[in-house]
Amino acid sequence: MSGGAALIDPACYHGHAEVDLAMLELFGTPSAAFWQGYGPQEPGRAARRPVYQLFPALVHLRLFGSGYAGMVRGLLDQIAT
Repeated sequence: MSGGAALIDPACYHGHAEVDLAMLELFGTPSAAFWQGYGPQEPGRAARRPVYQLFPALVHLRLFGSGYAGMVRGLLDQIAT
């Protein structure tokens, strides 16, 4: 590399793109403009979202305490249906 700036993403991920979308939705909902710009979504994404959100929710529960227990329970309920 000669003279240019570079960035190495410390959270580099090679997997299903819906994992990033699930993380984006873990604590809120992006605007309609985001979804319009993102484009069509794969069928079944809504059913997969709680599965992808469960691990980060469990990490938050472990690191930050019982305030995240409701989130974990809610995700487990969604997965069970």
